[in-house]
Amino acid sequence: MFELSVALKYLIPKRRSLATALISLMSVLVISSVVWLVLVFLSVTTGIEKNWIRRLTSLHAPLRITPTDEYYSSYFYKIDSLSAASEYTLKTIGEKLLSSKSDPYSEQVDPEIPLHWPKPSAVDPVKKAEQILSQEKLLFQDYEIGGALLRLTVVREGDAIPTTLSQMTYLLSLTEKNPSFHSLLLPSKGEKAPTAYCVDGTCHLPDLQEVTPVILPKSYRDSGILIGHRGTLNYSAPSSLSAQEQKLPIQVVGFYDPGVLAVGNKCLIVPSHVTRSIHAANQTFSPDGTPTNGFFVWPSDISQTETVKGTLEAHFAQEGIDRYWKITSYDQFEFSKDLLLQFRSDRTLFLLIASIILIVACSNIISLLVLLVNDKKREIAILQSMGASFKSIAAIFGTCGMILGLASCLLGSALALLTLHNLDSLVSFLSALQGRAAFNPAFFGQNLPNQLSYEALLFILIATPLLSLAAGLVPALRASRLKPSSVLRSE
Repeated sequence: MFELSVALKYLIPKRRSLATALISLMSVLVISSVVWLVLVFLSVTTGIEKNWIRRLTSLHAPLRITPTDEYYSSYFYKIDSLSAASEYTLKTIGEKLLSSKSDPYSEQVDPEIPLHWPKPSAVDPVKKAEQILSQEKLLFQDYEIGGALLRLTVVREGDAIPTTLSQMTYLLSLTEKNPSFHSLLLPSKGEKAPTAYCVDGTCHLPDLQEVTPVILPKSYRDSGILIGHRGTLNYSAPSSLSAQEQKLPIQVVGFYDPGVLAVGNKCLIVPSHVTRSIHAANQTFSPDGTPTNGFFVWPSDISQTETVKGTLEAHFAQEGIDRYWKITSYDQFEFSKDLLLQFRSDRTLFLLIASIILIVACSNIISLLVLLVNDKKREIAILQSMGASFKSIAAIFGTCGMILGLASCLLGSALALLTLHNLDSLVSFLSALQGRAAFNPAFFGQNLPNQLSYEALLFILIATPLLSLAAGLVPALRASRLKPSSVLRSE
């Protein structure tokens, strides 16, 4: 307490120590500015990353379980192509789950199995995986991705002749169990046609008699597409002589916001029977490597994703089906991992630069305390003569540095909170100055995140006082080594 009271006394500005007071004020302002900048930037970037992850997992789930090459070359998968019970057609994961038999092959009806085929497995990898997921009480559902040519008839106000929009698209089967997809759905603009709806957080498609309901990305609505517009999904299906084009009539029943993800911007949400029909007609592949079939898994908390992944991998290995499945978390998805990795690398680089600037800013305390030691030489000598130890003298000036750092930290944090609270006004002001949007809504969203990052605040509250204390050690050690006799004699 003695050292703290003396340190506080020395830090109170006095008229005859105007230079010291000005340098102290400048040091506090510089450190506060760096703290403010770091907190605002890290809070906004952390919020943006969380928004991206939220949108990504709202559409695709935090965990994905997909078949490996060994699964596709296994007896269990290939046997459907020889089985009359399977209509000699390879089956998707969803169809395997619905099948009453793990092995549909019949020696009396079906052709002979080639000798080079692998032997039947005693464990059904699909139903065993389903059993493990159910035992872990996880929310999961199979998904399928297909591809088709979308053709939409667009009737715009004022146009005498309808126009046609034609585009190759991905088709993603609707996962009704997805607990977050409803957050991506955009409200309708008052159209009278049937729309997709949500009940208790679960999305449902309206029951249309003659057409198939589909949900489009919001980019289509920006192009003039409205709920109720009709069109077709065209895909080729093999026949006895040649491939024939199949046309599936569709009707738009809603739009969703996929964020900045490239695959999401192309995916149409369709009923699962559509993707299964296309899969039965021809095999679909994804240019970016996204698996076209598998399970989506939603942990109760996204922060438990890696824990759940490790648990499932251990169970799959124990049951001997790990070679058939690959478990991937959201930060390793093919269409998002590069974006998330680059974003985190940029944030780490900024944090490194900010740390260096913070170290330089805290170094200003050295010059302040050197002046303070020179100004207080006589008082230091008197304290030493009265019995103050070297440690007490060093602690006084070390405490001065720490107090300055803590005060700067609190001031910078308060400014950061004020800035984040009025962030929308600040962005509007910057946009008005530039004459355009300061931040692209397609990339950053309609509003920048304005929640304070507690991880960044913890880093600042720990790093700033410690760096200030370290900066004050050099003057503090110098002050503790003053010789009272020499100082008092010179006075």
